Amino acid sequence: MRILLLTQFYPPVAGGQERHVRNLAQELNNRGHAVEVATIAVQGDAGTTLDGSVPVHRVRTSFQRLPGLYSDVGRTHTPPMTDPEISHSVARLLSHGRFDLVHAHDWIVNSALGPAHRAGTPVVLTQHDYSHVCATKLMMRDGEVCPGPAPVACVRCASAGYGPIIGPAVAAVNFAGSRRRQARIAAFIAVSSVVASRTGLLGTARSEVIPNFIPDDLVLEQPGTSLDGPLFFAGDLTRSKGVEVLLRAYRRLSDAPPLLLAGRVPSEAWLQVPDGAELLGVLPYADVISLMRAARIVVVPSRSLDPCPTVVLEAMASGRPVVAAASGGIVDLVDDGVTGVLVPPGDVESLATALSEMIADPQGGAAMGRRALDRVRLFTASAVVGRIEDLYARVLAERGEA
Repeated sequence: MRILLLTQFYPPVAGGQERHVRNLAQELNNRGHAVEVATIAVQGDAGTTLDGSVPVHRVRTSFQRLPGLYSDVGRTHTPPMTDPEISHSVARLLSHGRFDLVHAHDWIVNSALGPAHRAGTPVVLTQHDYSHVCATKLMMRDGEVCPGPAPVACVRCASAGYGPIIGPAVAAVNFAGSRRRQARIAAFIAVSSVVASRTGLLGTARSEVIPNFIPDDLVLEQPGTSLDGPLFFAGDLTRSKGVEVLLRAYRRLSDAPPLLLAGRVPSEAWLQVPDGAELLGVLPYADVISLMRAARIVVVPSRSLDPCPTVVLEAMASGRPVVAAASGGIVDLVDDGVTGVLVPPGDVESLATALSEMIADPQGGAAMGRRALDRVRLFTASAVVGRIEDLYARVLAERGEA
């Protein structure tokens, strides 16, 4: 099968979705499929390079050329509309029937729908977030979980996220784009039942819940024996990821081990880092995994409906217990009281209590980590990627029948 993967960001850009797409590309390639990736050239020059034996096409976008549009020039994401240059690049890649199927992973899909339709190539979209119905992608309103889309509220949230001029336009275009996506996408993959439900895809004929996965070789045969490592957080250091809750909970701990936080800091203005905590910034992936394997506890305190955080799977694969918010797709990953502990999202006291109890019982935490190694095998490439291949086959069969 010839497959074109589309994603706005790809390693070395850091992030769970970026790592997922790379893992998928490599695994499909190992299974004998002809896989290529198209992504935005956000670091370095545009052009084609090889990631192993997978061609990666990095393209410039029209929106990158608009001065002042992006506050973070290292993450010039695609908006929920067609970008002419991306669309042209996708059309060129799809010419002469080079691919059987396009598999997109975010708003870059909007630039592929036209070229794919003209080429007669079916499109699959994985929903890693809530962008199908939410302009900010988070399903959060005023710092709390959003009860659902509403015109005035969506415009207000988008304005807060993108600015008073761009925000309303993004909300309006995304609403219109959702209808176009619904009409032209052959199949949707939601990474958790929460994502499927909140985006209106749950139970529809063209959608399936397939979780994120990790490579089989990431799973340790035996976890480390150290019981006195630090606490560890990996991810964007934002309020929606629960970093503020974590720091407040950490202040309540007595004789706590160090707290290491690795990830992008969009804004440090609100961060008040207590003694014992250290911001490491964005690290190479191998360093993140090494720190995770040496940690006593991995903390995932998301306040938002975290769709299916790969960091939880990486922690389980490292044999580490997870203390996490009972939020979004996390509840599908962590077996509460068995492989980790779940606490109410945003609850500082509950998080502090859970961390304190696990710190006081290192043997119990280690036992949870060992059980996590068994559970995480449900979320490895060998357990998950075959389901994606089956979906591809159904899409192509239905296209052939049509």
